[in-house]
Amino acid sequence: MTNSLNSLIGIGPKTSQKLQQLGISQPQHLLYHYPSSYLDFSHFTTISKLKPQQPASLKVKVISFKNIFTRQHRNLQICQVKDKTGQIDLIWFNSPFLSRVIKRGQSLTIAGTPNLYKNKLTIFTPNYGNFNAGQIIPKYPATQGLSSKKIRKIINQNLNQLLKEHKSKLPSPLLKKYKLLPLPQALQQIHQPSNQTKLQQARFRLAVDELLALQSQSYLLKQQWLKNKPSHIFKTNSTIQKQISTFIKNLPFQLTSGQKQAWQQISRDLISTTKTTNRLLVGDVGCGKTIIAVLATFLAHLNHQTSLLLAPTELLAQQHFQTFKNHFKNLNINLHLLTSQSKKSLAKIKPGDIIISTHAILYQQKKLLQQLALVIIDEQHKFGVKQRSAFQSLQHKPHTITMTATPIPRTIALTLLANLDLSIIKTMPKKRLKTKTFVVPKNKIKDCYSWIANQIKQKQTQAFIVCPFVNPSEQMDTVKSATQEFQILSKQVFPKFKLELLHGQIKSQKRQKIIQQFQQNKINILVTTPIIEVGIDIPNANIMIIQSADRFGLAQLHQLRGRIGRGQQQSYCYLFHDSKNESATNRLNFLAKHHLGIEIAEYDLKNRGPGQVFSTLQHGFPSLKLAQLSNTKLIELSKKIMEDIIHNHHNFNLKQLLNPISTSNSTTISPMTN
Repeated sequence: MTNSLNSLIGIGPKTSQKLQQLGISQPQHLLYHYPSSYLDFSHFTTISKLKPQQPASLKVKVISFKNIFTRQHRNLQICQVKDKTGQIDLIWFNSPFLSRVIKRGQSLTIAGTPNLYKNKLTIFTPNYGNFNAGQIIPKYPATQGLSSKKIRKIINQNLNQLLKEHKSKLPSPLLKKYKLLPLPQALQQIHQPSNQTKLQQARFRLAVDELLALQSQSYLLKQQWLKNKPSHIFKTNSTIQKQISTFIKNLPFQLTSGQKQAWQQISRDLISTTKTTNRLLVGDVGCGKTIIAVLATFLAHLNHQTSLLLAPTELLAQQHFQTFKNHFKNLNINLHLLTSQSKKSLAKIKPGDIIISTHAILYQQKKLLQQLALVIIDEQHKFGVKQRSAFQSLQHKPHTITMTATPIPRTIALTLLANLDLSIIKTMPKKRLKTKTFVVPKNKIKDCYSWIANQIKQKQTQAFIVCPFVNPSEQMDTVKSATQEFQILSKQVFPKFKLELLHGQIKSQKRQKIIQQFQQNKINILVTTPIIEVGIDIPNANIMIIQSADRFGLAQLHQLRGRIGRGQQQSYCYLFHDSKNESATNRLNFLAKHHLGIEIAEYDLKNRGPGQVFSTLQHGFPSLKLAQLSNTKLIELSKKIMEDIIHNHHNFNLKQLLNPISTSNSTTISPMTN
């Protein structure tokens, strides 16, 4: 068979063009264009047991058949049928030929989906005869000009021929051991299911294949990385060890057990003579990841190696610069802040220096990248794929540590992140109180504002008020904007307090000045956009209002909430919204009751899928159509199979497990769940 769609039965130039719009450009792509749902007519039932919206097959007798012309010039065919348990009407549109086919007293087999019509169950446009009755009928993702029915016909006409060229990739012993269908059989059953049992077995096998594709790619990436001998070797003699121990002892706080463990893992990586560091440091908002970055750059400095901390925003870069400056104030260490506004000369940067920068460095200071021995990427999901991979193309690859406050569920760690070494800080600093979070109904907003005013007056605390938009939107006029709220709040609600406005369209120098004034408690309330999501550390700010909270994802809300409660006082987060969407309300209520980031990540993963954060982690990996990253049992099984292949099937080429056909079709279909 050629690679041309036109070589298949039922496909001409126009149909071929439509299929390509669905990401189907080769014949084999059709095998992996899975049904999005099914109509199950496999079980015959009786009229009395019919339920609205539930597909069914019936064996009935025709009572009457008539053609009707309506006032709207529509032609209806109404057929009344019965069985031993009752009667029901069947209705077709503009099909007068049926009067020659269906006769009174005739026995019929029909398949259709009942709906309520004029307060009684009716089946519209049912299939009759043996067509579809007793079968499970797939419904495919379609496009304008190419229906699901047409796609089903094309696949049915060509399936046997397509399957002849498709063999099971997994070794036969593994299929028997783990009770998996052979691949050709699984593909046939997903398109032409014999029954529900076979269909579920097929979906299970194909879902396992998707996860094996993820895990094999992660494994191959890790093996490739391990081949890279370190270009920059860090030493840790007794002098260096003593300097680091003294530095840790002089910190104004004690490291938590989680921080100690993370530092042990990272320092062990950095002094390794056999591999280049490639580690992900995960920790909830406020757990203290930054001090680990400080220690890693200090070790680089002691080895006369240049290090870089890459931040996603100028605000965060400036915050990190100030933090590092405070920690290193009594040491002879050169710190450099490089942003899009920087005019600093490359000549001033020497071995052992520490650079803190935004992604501007990737474009403005390309020569500098070659000097780097250590790169730490903060909030790595905020960077584009090209930005994150810029360091991997260097001839002398630097040690790489990426940091994220997005908690990583175990299932994600086993699949998308299996190519990375993982450090997780699970403990939080002592004496830190949990932020009390409340979902505020519309009729309680005034009371909330009054309470906040009293708190600011009596306790000199400070508050953030976060809005999704900078300016009002005509399309979404109910969603709050920072500029509009600032005017209303400063004039009508908090006229006696000092308010300031902060958003990304304000020039960098002015933004920094506003943050400094807020840090100095010269501003009572900061009305802002989510620009403060990362990098703002104001211990005296203990109150946050999030306007139109339903417009944010759970992970982002959790990040925003993490901007308060960084001191030892009780903090409060208020979620304002007027959404009538039940799902949105449930999400906000969940956030109000839960404070652990991992719980929030698991909830998001289960209810909304991997989302933007994990999809950026997954970039370049095979896509998932049937498997779901929240399905722990399925992922554990695929991991077990993967380990079996690696340890017991040495001649097996893991590249065979990568998705055989990659398409651009991103249609959401029903996944394999727990």
